[in-house]
Amino acid sequence: MLVSLVLVVGTAATGGAQAPTAPPTTAPPTTAPPTTEPAPTGPSIVTTITAGSENKPLSGVVVVVSQDGHEVGRAASGTDGRLAVAVPGPGRYDVTLDTTTLPKGFALESGARTTLRPIVQATGERPVVFDIAEAGEKVATGPSDVERLAGLLASGIRFGLVIALAAVGLSLIFGTTGLTNFAHGELIAFGAIATWYLNVSDGGLGLPLLLAAVGGIVLTGAFGAGFELAVYRPLRRRGMPVVSQMVVSIGLAFALRYLFSIVFGQGPQQYAQYAAQSPTVSLGLIDLRPKDLVITAVAFTCLVAVGLFLQRARLGTAIRAVSDNRDLSIASGIDDQRVILMVWILAGLMAGLAGIMLASTDTAAWNMGQRVLLVTFAAVVLGGLGTTFGAMVGGLVVGIVSDVSTFWLDADLKIVVALAILVVVLLLRPQGIFGVKARTA
Repeated sequence: MLVSLVLVVGTAATGGAQAPTAPPTTAPPTTAPPTTEPAPTGPSIVTTITAGSENKPLSGVVVVVSQDGHEVGRAASGTDGRLAVAVPGPGRYDVTLDTTTLPKGFALESGARTTLRPIVQATGERPVVFDIAEAGEKVATGPSDVERLAGLLASGIRFGLVIALAAVGLSLIFGTTGLTNFAHGELIAFGAIATWYLNVSDGGLGLPLLLAAVGGIVLTGAFGAGFELAVYRPLRRRGMPVVSQMVVSIGLAFALRYLFSIVFGQGPQQYAQYAAQSPTVSLGLIDLRPKDLVITAVAFTCLVAVGLFLQRARLGTAIRAVSDNRDLSIASGIDDQRVILMVWILAGLMAGLAGIMLASTDTAAWNMGQRVLLVTFAAVVLGGLGTTFGAMVGGLVVGIVSDVSTFWLDADLKIVVALAILVVVLLLRPQGIFGVKARTA
């Protein structure tokens, strides 16, 4: 300590005689690494903004994502044209391209949509594509009006046949029991959800979709039998009026719907196979996806088989007898309780098949039955309450009119158009297309 103090004092006294000291060394300035936004861990919507036949990437183009009118995110494309917008959860979103941010000399192709409405799954990325053209480049004109109408007609026939499957079961139940079953939509949803659990490998059995569909149809038929044996048959034995049974069906529908939301989840899900097919089957003016062609053929074949069963089979004759006059059929020796049970099983089988077909073209969801229930009722009423063939025709009419109407109107209005057609037909023919006038004393 003493030596150190002497050295310090001596150095201060000598002043300029001290040895020059090296300047303090300072560390070179460090540049912070560029910060990049972390990749979204949840679901997201992604796109790559390119234009022209050479797919030139466009930077600075803004895309806005919203849901139910509320913006959930936006992003601008980078130098590679790519952007990603994280979304809060699964569901349908509106993805809008801000055309004011397109570089000069670029614009949307003729007929291309500014807003897309993709369905986002619970995890992963959902890609969307905007059709952008460069000035001076020949722009694709898209399909002609005739081709668009032909495509909508084919889509309407497919949708109408699927709705007819569900409507036939609903009509048979009404014809044999007098019950308007508001829980019929849950049979449709159950078929789609049961098939999804049999199809997926994560938490399910991982069966191929065709085998899973067979299992889902059988399970839905058993579920329909459970409706009859556990709920409605005990109520009939207690003498409950049909109106009260209808109220019970409304409560049962709500209970099952929210049970599905708890077990299955509120996000839509797709089957593991055939989810992303592109139109590869050309039929003149229209190009169809293979699964759409298969769905149309299977639904038509099933409806023909049901019609032949009701006309030719002994059990089908008994079903028609109970529907026409239950008391007389009982007096003739027909076991009406057995017939009603078979009707519930048949209705469950057809509803399950309809749900699987709807989920194959879109997604399986906990509330999908609620979305199509009103259309199914419209098909039954349009064809005539309690008439099987009327339900088939009513389903076709509703499907074709609702889909073809989107040629002129927004797609969100197609159900409104179908119901408007129902009102017009009932004003002209109150009993429906194939219904009979009620007998009066």
